[in-house]
Amino acid sequence: MNEAALERAVIALRGMAYEHRLHILLLLREGEQTPTSLAHAVPAEATAIAHHLRSLRDARLIVRRRHGRQMFYSLHSEAIGRFVTEIYRHAEEAGARRAPASDQF
Repeated sequence: MNEAALERAVIALRGMAYEHRLHILLLLREGEQTPTSLAHAVPAEATAIAHHLRSLRDARLIVRRRHGRQMFYSLHSEAIGRFVTEIYRHAEEAGARRAPASDQF
């Protein structure tokens, strides 16, 4: 296995391992968004949204572009969108099924 690719994968997974960040990624599947539009949709303060956007950029999960004074964010690739869709779908399905008694604490 390619060690560098494994390391990048871990960085990406860590980058999205927060509820607000995953929420942002799910919103960005629909297209680029401004920090303001994300702040209206994600239940977090604007400063927290800015922090999460920076972390997602550092993990190379999203990109930004400037148009005049406005910043726009979008997913780094369609693969990121497919991945977060599958993770979210898995979570929904897992929540719909009750865990066997042996799996409960």
